Amino acid sequence: MFILFQRHLRAAVGIAALLLGGCSVNGTFVDATAPDAAKLRFISTNESATLDIFDAEHCGGQTTGILNNLFLANTRRRAVMSAAAPSDAKAYLEVRLQPNRELFARANTLSTGSVCTVGFNFTPQSGGEYEADFRYFGNRCQVSLSRLREIDGKVMRLPIALTDKGLPACAGRGPLFPKSAEAPAQSAERAAMIAQIVDASVIAKMRPDADDSSFPTAVIDKSEEERKQRLGFTMPDTYWTEYRKNLEQFGNELKATKTRSLQLYKDYYTKHLSLLETPEMLKLVPEGQAADRSEAMRTNNSMLEYYYRTHEELLRETLSAHQARMADLDQRFDVCRRFAACSQN
Repeated sequence: MFILFQRHLRAAVGIAALLLGGCSVNGTFVDATAPDAAKLRFISTNESATLDIFDAEHCGGQTTGILNNLFLANTRRRAVMSAAAPSDAKAYLEVRLQPNRELFARANTLSTGSVCTVGFNFTPQSGGEYEADFRYFGNRCQVSLSRLREIDGKVMRLPIALTDKGLPACAGRGPLFPKSAEAPAQSAERAAMIAQIVDASVIAKMRPDADDSSFPTAVIDKSEEERKQRLGFTMPDTYWTEYRKNLEQFGNELKATKTRSLQLYKDYYTKHLSLLETPEMLKLVPEGQAADRSEAMRTNNSMLEYYYRTHEELLRETLSAHQARMADLDQRFDVCRRFAACSQN
């Protein structure tokens, strides 16, 4: 929770700097000038919404303007996108991005008594147009990112799975990307305590399913049949062979996310514990003489949040990889020319 508070505090400071500093309402980000630059539209209904963009050359981030602020007019920053904004988009900005280079984006909102921040990694493609919608769902703020494509005169918004991996190139070079701390020397006794704490924290729903059988054939058969009906035209057998192979791979990768999530959780918790001094670690040992149940519960809850967040990100990565494979398949077999709802990367 302290890490979350730090993120919220940094977001508040960043927005305050935009409001009170010398930068203009359009922010400090400089649009890419290449003819194949990608374009991103940022839409938000949140109060004092901003979008910061980070890359290896700008680890401190660049601002793109502000929306829905009580004291400032919305930025009129535009990038001449071919796809019009949604009719209900009352506040938005547009920027031009360097294509084929990973960046880290951070959407922020600051209102009375609350701050919310969502970070995500993004690699725009040459000439691509994208739309990020930042709003509250219940008590959580979320970003949904879409690729904009015009097919047969109709704008299609194709969702992109988002992940938050930070920027390794910026480690230690900015407040959002701290340098990893050095762990004290580990003894056999400390290693045993760490293993005991981590193993005791794993709950049933975190463990991989015992059933490791292959993706059900019946599910693949049904998906293929539904796809054939939607297409309305005949595709060669080679297309359907690869289509089924992609589905089977997706199913296997999907089931493997639990195993990957649990291992990442254990690695993360182990690293966290290795940074503690031994007296602090002893408080977390289950049933130990120095055990502090409230501290152990607080730490385990914090680690559990990391597990759920990591598992969700792995699910998104798996879906994104599946989308990419299906988009490549449809492109190679020229499906999009005849079917508006083809798979898009």
